[in-house]
Amino acid sequence: MKNVILTILVITSLILTWQLWTYQPELGFLDEESVEESEQLSDQVELADVVGPANVVFHRDNEQWTTSHGSLDFIDEIATDVFSSEWGDLELLEGVGQDRVYESDEDKIEFVLPAPLPLSMVENWLEDDQSLPVQEDLFTFERLLMIDEGGALRVQLVSFDDQQILEGYIDMEIEAFQAHMEQMDGSSVSYATEAHVGEDNEELQKPVYLPAESVSYPQLQFTSTNIDEDALLPYLFPDRDSVVTPDTGGGEQLYHSSDRQMRVSQFGNYIEFDYPQNEVADQRDEQIIANAYAFVNAHGGFTNSYQLYDWNVSGGGESAKFRMLVDGLPVLDTHASWYDFSSINVTQQNDVISSYERPAFMFDEHEPLDDNPDEQMRELPDGESVLAEVEESNNLDFDDIEGIRVGYELERVDTYIYVVPYWYAESDGSWIQLDNGDQEGELSGLE
Repeated sequence: MKNVILTILVITSLILTWQLWTYQPELGFLDEESVEESEQLSDQVELADVVGPANVVFHRDNEQWTTSHGSLDFIDEIATDVFSSEWGDLELLEGVGQDRVYESDEDKIEFVLPAPLPLSMVENWLEDDQSLPVQEDLFTFERLLMIDEGGALRVQLVSFDDQQILEGYIDMEIEAFQAHMEQMDGSSVSYATEAHVGEDNEELQKPVYLPAESVSYPQLQFTSTNIDEDALLPYLFPDRDSVVTPDTGGGEQLYHSSDRQMRVSQFGNYIEFDYPQNEVADQRDEQIIANAYAFVNAHGGFTNSYQLYDWNVSGGGESAKFRMLVDGLPVLDTHASWYDFSSINVTQQNDVISSYERPAFMFDEHEPLDDNPDEQMRELPDGESVLAEVEESNNLDFDDIEGIRVGYELERVDTYIYVVPYWYAESDGSWIQLDNGDQEGELSGLE
């Protein structure tokens, strides 16, 4: 009996093994019409559209002129020429002062960046045989200058935090540089007052450029549309069938699966996605800017104009902030109590996106309403007045100031968006609205 049972088991095993080896699935072409393509929120954009200068400063004979804001076409033209050129003969300079960068009468064009950039962002600009004199993750730069040395163009990447300069030469045509310098005579460029912010004991101090005369910016009204949060689900939840669909009644909406969730605020203004990691590795990824851009761009997440304004690789992972732009000016303030409608924030942990927060609306793609009686130009104080206000303020210490610029305050009421320009000072990573002198002309409803 045992032999019979053993024989049956051996024969059965052989038959199953043979069937496994010879199994061929019935394959067929997938019906293309049955493939559900993931809908994007908007068109994708180039990296240069979200990583670039906040404004450009022209230097001549120890005087300077600054652009009013970053939406001007010629800024893009200058940036294109710079980023399509090659750099060489790079040298790292330490312990240098203002005279090496600013105190000369040579013609200069300066890019003022809203956030420091790592060297990994400029690898494509280097000549093929050019090696970096410093490790990529040990140097970030806040300004980029091109200097006319009478036939050759010197380039400088300036790090005020590290008190270092990475200096070399760029192969841009000198005629192109001189043509760009002529832009300082245009109506979109203002003669500027220069001041230095930050610690005054540093040899290399960060300059800020403020218009010498009062400036005017429009206060605008737009209509807006809520984005379709369902379009985000295929990108944020790999197993779409496991997502629990929220009740569409009153209150916030919560989409969730076993390990992640997406929350939409009660009024549909804000989206928060969380994919918490149990353990966070100590290793930091310096590619957070490129990774965050690729993640947002994959689903067309840059629904309006945005620009990189902050990033870091410390704490519980890496993060990047892309700030909303309106008519070339950054939105630095909103009326939201809990949410930051002004920016897209991405956090990465263990090489995966662990947090994604963003406004849940976008501006309609048309011009501001022409029949809006509140839409008008708003005059802002000149640079000297702004500096005097900062110095006299009880809430601001000039040594702690990181930047001063014009930005928009935004309020969304129903489907309407109102933006009003103000002067702001940056301190400890936050933008603080200044008094801005005369408050007449302020949009109603924006107290």
